[in-house]
Amino acid sequence: MNNAHKMLAKLSLKTLAIAMSLSVAGLTLTGCGEEAKPVIVAPVVKPALTEVVSVSRGDSLSFNGVVRAAERADLSFRVGGLLTELLVNEGDRVRAGQLLARLDSRDAQTALASAQLELQNSEVEYQRGKAIYEKSKAISKSQLDEITTRYNLAKNRRDEAQRQLDYTKIKAPFDGIVGRRFVDNYVQIQANAPVFALHDLEDLEVVIYIPDSVMLSSVAGTEAKAEISAIPDHLFDLTLRTYATQADPISQTYAVVLGFKDLKGYRVLPGMTVKVIPVDNSNAKANVNITLPIVAVVPDNQGKQYVWVVGSDNKVSKRYVEVGALSRDRVVIKDNLKVGEQVVIAGMSSLQEGMQIRPMSNGNNEAQ
Repeated sequence: MNNAHKMLAKLSLKTLAIAMSLSVAGLTLTGCGEEAKPVIVAPVVKPALTEVVSVSRGDSLSFNGVVRAAERADLSFRVGGLLTELLVNEGDRVRAGQLLARLDSRDAQTALASAQLELQNSEVEYQRGKAIYEKSKAISKSQLDEITTRYNLAKNRRDEAQRQLDYTKIKAPFDGIVGRRFVDNYVQIQANAPVFALHDLEDLEVVIYIPDSVMLSSVAGTEAKAEISAIPDHLFDLTLRTYATQADPISQTYAVVLGFKDLKGYRVLPGMTVKVIPVDNSNAKANVNITLPIVAVVPDNQGKQYVWVVGSDNKVSKRYVEVGALSRDRVVIKDNLKVGEQVVIAGMSSLQEGMQIRPMSNGNNEAQ
């Protein structure tokens, strides 16, 4: 029993010694090292989709159109046959009268040679009969008339054979550029099947189709603006050239053709899509306004509307605005917003006054 008490006393003393040693070591390490620094958490900057305010032209009345060349033609052979020569490619500039393509013309050449021989024989017979009738009256007037008729028919057959030979060729009817080539070489071509599309790019125009209600009331001017989808943020001046007075039997719309005044050095090609906006010169200022997406305007509980404007330090502030008419998915801003300012157009519910954001443009790139 005494031995057991002695062993327990030794173990307790040993455990106490180890605990004291660990405490001293911990104090020593803390004293030798640097004081612990508090961890600073950087605030999270929320990205937000924004739009830069710009002046836009009111487009409550606009029409979709297509660019085309004022002088254009689909070229084809007037006879069928085997295509043996394609002498131009798409994009080639050609001159009026230039040979563009040719069919196998051996049959036409043979027919022309036969018609020429027949004409030669008929001409000899006609000259002989005419001389005899004038000198001796050895043949009657009716016989001379028959000879003359055969001669004239031979001339007609020769001319027809020459035309058939000419129909085996395609020549450019005017100066222009080959816009499209519809066939490949060495294929059998049907008569009047398109082979080339030829355009004169020196004179371009836009064709639009408008309903009868607009034809009768709204469109009274002769000028318009064109916004080409391939050249955004740029307006081209148009002037009225022609308009149809009979509606298309299927669409019940009227074709209106407008010509470009000045392309300003831009490369515009047939087939490009265009938005045409009529110009009302008597109310030009009223046709220009500032618009924002409808979702960017937030209503409050007092019947007012406001937007979140981004400052130069990327902090947002609430600004009350006066709204106007709706135009598709946008609304007109009448007052209290300037061109060049940046407005948040998505995620407004999570914004707070003075909150810093990271502006993002519509292309998910940081706004400048």
